Amino acid sequence: MSKQKAISSNGFNEYGGVGYVNRSGQIKTLTSQIVNTVLPSEGENQFVVDPSFSPIEAGTGSTTLIAGVAGLEISVMSYNITASSATSVQFISGGSNTDITGPMTIAANGSIGSDNEIIFKTKPGDSLVVTNSAGNIAGHIAYKIG
Repeated sequence: MSKQKAISSNGFNEYGGVGYVNRSGQIKTLTSQIVNTVLPSEGENQFVVDPSFSPIEAGTGSTTLIAGVAGLEISVMSYNITASSATSVQFISGGSNTDITGPMTIAANGSIGSDNEIIFKTKPGDSLVVTNSAGNIAGHIAYKIG
């Protein structure tokens, strides 16, 4: 008779098996003998790449910053925006036209920014859009698609 102890609350099994939940909500298990054939495929990981970076350059109105990818969310990690005139900017989830942030007021020659692990996300498949009420805005954004 063998004695086994498994810690099930974190998916770790002392004998080598590891359980995880993939992006589709399916429960998967890696055996104690990890070989390439049992590792998660690229599409099962939360994010398959390091953050991407893009400039922000927009006049008055709506501007698509990042094009949507079918079935995937755009997760914004950080942004910085400087305004040439007093304005109000807002991030929107493009295809569904859903507000992601509220309107953020910027003084002339002022700036706003944020930096965190994930600040906000689009709805799956939607583009990331910024609206600008006056003048020009410029800056940069860091994001992941996954």
